[in-house]
Amino acid sequence: MSPSPDPTTYGDPELYDLAYSAYRDDLDFYVAAARGAGGAVLEAACGTGRILIPTLQAGVDIDGFDLEPAMLERLKQKAAALGLAPRVDTADKRDFTLQRRYALVTVPFRAFMHLLTTDDQLRALRCMREHLEPGGALVLNFFYPSFERIANPGEEPRIEREFPHPETGLPVVLQGRTSFDRVNQLLEAKQEVLVSDARGYVSATRARAFTLRWTYRYEMELLLEAAGFTRYAVAGGFDGRPLERDTDEMVWTAWRDGA
Repeated sequence: MSPSPDPTTYGDPELYDLAYSAYRDDLDFYVAAARGAGGAVLEAACGTGRILIPTLQAGVDIDGFDLEPAMLERLKQKAAALGLAPRVDTADKRDFTLQRRYALVTVPFRAFMHLLTTDDQLRALRCMREHLEPGGALVLNFFYPSFERIANPGEEPRIEREFPHPETGLPVVLQGRTSFDRVNQLLEAKQEVLVSDARGYVSATRARAFTLRWTYRYEMELLLEAAGFTRYAVAGGFDGRPLERDTDEMVWTAWRDGA
């Protein structure tokens, strides 16, 4: 089995929330998919509950799991403050066994890209298919870097997002520097979260690093077929538009047909 993600990256749920709690591009899409599933939902790699908690608030019967216990503890704390009691477990998406079967399994926010080998990808897809009811759907999203991005990665950090601090309202900047291993389809990301004080100066800097593997469209089709999915579709964004550009987000749906 491949090593688990770097614990210094995903063992800090406070930093994760600070960096990503304001991200909402996919939220309505996944909540709507869960509400329309017509049965129980499972979210793989649910993290601190950015999507799972709003889905639970929408009245959906949803379970979740994540590899990092610290992320789940923060999820439970946030949910308890809202009067919610989520069902979540510590598990690895490459090898997990749950008692229930689901109408929908989701892998939001590019979590699939943390699977760094073809073997890991296939094991995860097969395991998630096994947990689907007949006719159930797997929904996930990820991207592959554009040719322009790979050819011109840049030496200076890029500002990825600017947003107000959830507690103080003061500016926070998420910036990153990325390198690309084109042979192995690996993206090495180093990020910094810059927190400003009341005077507008950076008062704190927190760093994280991680590795992602990108997957191309027809490569993904082969992976899905090898994992037992015979029916699937891809869109170029959360609005359902066709996949036409290498800057599009790939949003995949694959159905479990048969028993």
